Amino acid sequence: MPVYAASDLPETVARTTMDPEIAEWLKTGPVLGGPEPFYKQRRAHDAFIDADKPPIGRIEHLGLRGPHGTVPVRVYHPSKPGPAEGTALVYLHGGGFVVGSLDQFETAMRHLSEGSGAQVYCVDYKLAPEYQWPVQIDENEFVVRWLFEHAAERGIDPARIALGGDSAGGNMTCTISLRLRDTGGPRLALQMPLYPETALPFDTKAGIENRTGAYVDTAGVHQFLWHLLPHEVDYTQPYVTPMNADSHADLPRALLVTCGFDMLRDVGHAYARKLAAAGNDLTYVHHPDLPHGFIQMTAHSRRCLAATEELAGLLGRALRRA
Repeated sequence: MPVYAASDLPETVARTTMDPEIAEWLKTGPVLGGPEPFYKQRRAHDAFIDADKPPIGRIEHLGLRGPHGTVPVRVYHPSKPGPAEGTALVYLHGGGFVVGSLDQFETAMRHLSEGSGAQVYCVDYKLAPEYQWPVQIDENEFVVRWLFEHAAERGIDPARIALGGDSAGGNMTCTISLRLRDTGGPRLALQMPLYPETALPFDTKAGIENRTGAYVDTAGVHQFLWHLLPHEVDYTQPYVTPMNADSHADLPRALLVTCGFDMLRDVGHAYARKLAAAGNDLTYVHHPDLPHGFIQMTAHSRRCLAATEELAGLLGRALRRA
């Protein structure tokens, strides 16, 4: 697992050969951003609901009264102390803003909580096209602020609260981190964007060479934007495209992950370089042999499982008490 600090980031990242177990499973697995209507993609993604789930201490179900109605949150409590004991990760799932459910991400959340010792708060934010931007940003930021306000009663150190997410959730991790900085909001201890959509990938090498066959299709970004954004919204603004922020300085410490077989590889790597250049503390991980979405594929690939367990370990070390 190549792990880099801000001082030694590679100039470019690439793909090698895809892990053979996950390459075989992807032949019949779900496709995100393909030609099927979004409601069929939603059903197909139930393939990520694993019959055999890893252990967890307990699961708690919350319903928070948010800015656009009730926001369901599923909380994972680890069964044993870990380095991140007394901390929390607010997690925003991926799926192009149109796909994804708490059940489809349960295995991954169990791994992150149990492997780090953190409480993990997975947010069931409202999906597009039924709800358009900025509903998703508003709801997820609301949950972050709620957790800071209720940290003491939840047994959480407010100085060690993290925000993370994958793909679309990685995008919102970046944009909410920017928005909290810009509005003088609470200070996150860590942002953890996993294979984030930080900019449109169409003119990148990663977007071209991974245009199909690696779980998510590059052309699907058109579909995601069409469903997510009211047509008058400027998609280049930083709260949609965080790469375009005027400044990336004074942001939380980052743990950023990219994958070789991912249309978002190059824009994620470029965002890591932006964070580093602006003087932020950064841990950057690149998996040249894995596809976008690997944290949901742990039941089908030993390599995906190992990478997810390694991620949980990095999360625990990033949030442990100084």
